[in-house]
Amino acid sequence: MALDQTFLRSPQDFRSMLVDMQEGSWPPDEADVIRIAQASALLIECIDAWETTTHGKNVFDVTRGEITTADVRRLLAQEVALSYEGDVAVLLVPPGDERVRVEIRADVDEYQGLLKRPEMVLDWDEDGEEHQYHISLKPKGPHWYMLSQLRDDMKEGRLVSQS
Repeated sequence: MALDQTFLRSPQDFRSMLVDMQEGSWPPDEADVIRIAQASALLIECIDAWETTTHGKNVFDVTRGEITTADVRRLLAQEVALSYEGDVAVLLVPPGDERVRVEIRADVDEYQGLLKRPEMVLDWDEDGEEHQYHISLKPKGPHWYMLSQLRDDMKEGRLVSQS
């Protein structure tokens, strides 16, 4: 089945896109958690596929107008934390009322090497109790999960660390 990234031809609200994909039951059941994880991963995959098929053509954000796919990744990254050891964590969906927090984590020491231990972490609070799911991700190149670009953005001062 071919990946359909054609929705990127029309203007999108990239800053809130992943939050808006969270409709479901509350508290979330396992099917909701899997759906949220798949939607998050699919959006990242669509951006990567768009870059490949259009040779990096810009997309449109509803508030910022024409932007690069690198800027899309910066908008999707609500927070980025980088450790001295080379571990990076990107918060895609912040915590909130009746919302599942979504974060991607990995070790990206090697500039163009495969990610080490990439995972998506989904968690939420329900009646004061924290629930957490860890979903292992396939070891792909670091650009696919946005991590190497965001790591480099932080090192070069294009992002502010929230850690």
